[in-house]
Amino acid sequence: MRISRSRWDSGIRAVAGAAAFSALGILLACGGNGERGASSDQEATPAAEAAASELVQPSQWWEVHPRPVYQSLEKVGVFQDWFHVYRLTEGTYAIYEPNQFEEALCYLVEGSERAALIDTGTGIGDLKAVVESLTDLPVFVVLTHEHYDHVAGAWRWNQIVAYDDPEGLAVMARGRSNASLRRYLADDYLWKPLPEGWDPGEWTIPPIEPTELVTHGDLIDLGNRALEVIYTPGHSPGSMCLLDAGNRLLFTGDHFFPGPLYAFGPDVSLEDYVASNRRLVERVDEFDYVLSGHNDPWVPSEVIPRVSQAFETILAGGGDYSEGDGLRRYRFHGFDVLVRADMVEG
Repeated sequence: MRISRSRWDSGIRAVAGAAAFSALGILLACGGNGERGASSDQEATPAAEAAASELVQPSQWWEVHPRPVYQSLEKVGVFQDWFHVYRLTEGTYAIYEPNQFEEALCYLVEGSERAALIDTGTGIGDLKAVVESLTDLPVFVVLTHEHYDHVAGAWRWNQIVAYDDPEGLAVMARGRSNASLRRYLADDYLWKPLPEGWDPGEWTIPPIEPTELVTHGDLIDLGNRALEVIYTPGHSPGSMCLLDAGNRLLFTGDHFFPGPLYAFGPDVSLEDYVASNRRLVERVDEFDYVLSGHNDPWVPSEVIPRVSQAFETILAGGGDYSEGDGLRRYRFHGFDVLVRADMVEG
């Protein structure tokens, strides 16, 4: 049995996961190298695996496709039979990977002088070729956090911006081997063929050394358009959101996406998550839409106060949840929250 990191829509079982391991491996040892999904030497019993799988992995996750939101967006095209591109506003593109379990999203954001690519997806296919077909501007990368499905394509660019957090930077500096990545192509991770000409045997993440570090409050200038850095640790130590105040957009990486929010790994801090939620609630009047790192690129901003309240409810001992093998899945309208029971008990 394979257990994977997942995301579920409210009322719809849908997943986009990380590694395939035993349930106990996820609960006790995920993120041993700074990411969710490290292996564990402990073997879970079949009963424990079955209990956890009910919480984290529905079968045939691709049956939700096409997700309804994409029918309302302007589709630019499909590239390499892998990347689906949508224009969200003038100069703002969502680049979506619906064919792999992560359902990763990255964003091309154009100013008058240069363009930022916010996150770089799984590294499957040639993302740079897609970006070059969309803009003639010079492009640099901004990474919202250090997890593999956001940094894997960054090596194709010379300029990389990341948050100045030692733990997050250390994860990027280690890179990833082919052996550690191949699991994300196994069994139920794919529902369509890989891009033609892309060799999974060569798939690695070279060590990443950002060329520019930012901190809370910094502005990333694109020319007549700026991205403000909002530090939002919790999901991971180096997580940040990016506020495009001029266009009233908030890019959240994995701090929020419509599905179950991953708040159970060893690199998660629930206290930081709560503080980061409050920080975003204080700014909610400055953006209309949330552009998340997975599943859905166009979520109304009213979800942010509800996410904040959800975490407050969990830490206060409230909320309805299902539990299996030490993992709790709390259910809320439009998203869920996954935590380890030991993080909230007592």
